[in-house]
Amino acid sequence: MTKLTCLVPAYNEEESLPRLWEKLGPILARYQDWELIVVNDGSTDKTEQIVKELSGREPRIKLITFRKNRGKSAVLTAGFKAATGDRVVTLDADLQDDPEEIPRMLELLDTAPADMVGGWKKDRHDPIIKKISSKVFNWLANRIMNTDFRDTNCGLKAYRREVVESLNLYGDLYRFIPILAVANGFSAIETPVTHHARQWGKSKYGLRLSGAFDLVSLMILTRYRLRPLHFFGSWGVCLFLIGAAMLIYLAVVHFMGQAIGNRPLLTFGMLFVVAGLQLFFTGLLADLVINRQSRS
Repeated sequence: MTKLTCLVPAYNEEESLPRLWEKLGPILARYQDWELIVVNDGSTDKTEQIVKELSGREPRIKLITFRKNRGKSAVLTAGFKAATGDRVVTLDADLQDDPEEIPRMLELLDTAPADMVGGWKKDRHDPIIKKISSKVFNWLANRIMNTDFRDTNCGLKAYRREVVESLNLYGDLYRFIPILAVANGFSAIETPVTHHARQWGKSKYGLRLSGAFDLVSLMILTRYRLRPLHFFGSWGVCLFLIGAAMLIYLAVVHFMGQAIGNRPLLTFGMLFVVAGLQLFFTGLLADLVINRQSRS
């Protein structure tokens, strides 16, 4: 018998949680075996109290509470570890994604077939800055990873259990779960889902510079995980050649009788050469470590 786990991250969602349960409860009741896991990410309002009241009436509602806010990657990781279902659905507590989409997404897991189904907020009701930042991150991630997902960060997703067990999330990597799933050998598809404007509270996830750094992490962890020298070595060689060109130019100028000791280009040239060598040997060392681990 297939069991369903519904995972809901919640951070200061006291207003939306009762309304979420009003809509989500009848949907979960369609399934014979299910559980609802709410992960309270260090909320400072009545989020924890409300979930405890709900679980008092329905024992299949489970609560995980963080003492402080740890971010969505930590929330999802904790929820995935606690999940016991063969199918897992993630849904944000703010009701911007419609719970009515869940049965259709679960059906797509079997009929598509797919290991993961991600929502695509085709008609998105968010502030313009959030729309633009989402498009930028999706475009960059797709160019880096040679994928074509339109909405990697939609909170509404359905997974087979094997997919969530394969994910190692930290930082802002939760934004790129479909890409990570594909990199781990699973199939992932998207489907348009209904999206609503936020009615209660305020958004907890906005534009952050750390997302750009996580794009670099995403590339290294997927495309270059087993060949780090290809990444670090390429950049190292480029920097080394640029620095070498600067120094060669200065050497020619020196032999033509001009003083070069006080020229900034000398400092930059040496800096580029040293940085290039460091990057190259960093990649080489990482390659040697991976090679040794593969032999053990």
